[in-house]
Amino acid sequence: MRTDHCPETRPRSIEIEESTVMELRELCHQMSNSSGMVTAYLALGLLKNSDSHPQVMEGALNLSIKGTEALRKLMLLVGNLEESLSTASSTARCGTFSLGNDSRR
Repeated sequence: MRTDHCPETRPRSIEIEESTVMELRELCHQMSNSSGMVTAYLALGLLKNSDSHPQVMEGALNLSIKGTEALRKLMLLVGNLEESLSTASSTARCGTFSLGNDSRR
């Protein structure tokens, strides 16, 4: 006897292209990398003499902009994926969500 709440139907899945998975990973990397670099850049810049503060602030701002842009792109991409999942879920009560070519299983 099944203990889950899913009817006895064939599971459905949404396949996400490998290029999309790679883009998700790259955007996450850019976000986390830029956040850590901003902090380190500011910390190092404050140790230097005050003449370099404008360059340090500009560099930190540029790194922050890159991280913010990556976050914006990531949110758009995740929104599109959620929409695809929602569309698929409305046709099947139970489903699986697959990221890319999962031939490693």
